[in-house]
Amino acid sequence: QEQIILKNIKEFRGVGTTLESALGALIMGQYFGWRVLKILHNPLTYRRYEKILGIKFQDVCPEATHYSNTRSVGYAITQKLGSFWAVVMGKRKVADKGLIEDQTEVEKHVAKHIAGNDGEEKK
Repeated sequence: QEQIILKNIKEFRGVGTTLESALGALIMGQYFGWRVLKILHNPLTYRRYEKILGIKFQDVCPEATHYSNTRSVGYAITQKLGSFWAVVMGKRKVADKGLIEDQTEVEKHVAKHIAGNDGEEKK
């Protein structure tokens, strides 16, 4: 996989910041898992980054990691709600889904989101 990525970097033609973003996504995926990448990026961007690098994130990144659960607000909320794909597809809105915080802040965001959803469902 590393050789494929290196080959694609060498052959890349386009805007440098796009390559830089794809490489950043790969590193994020290694530490946070491909599920967090799905939350952070829309499907078109996710696929574009895979194409640029010549890989599938699911093949080179873990599904989730300790960081997914403790540092990603969006992933922590999807775990609490049991609705990962609904959030990814935009069927359930999570305002702060892109935030990376420390565990205490993640827990606060999750509690706030759950409390907000309870209020909406009662209306």
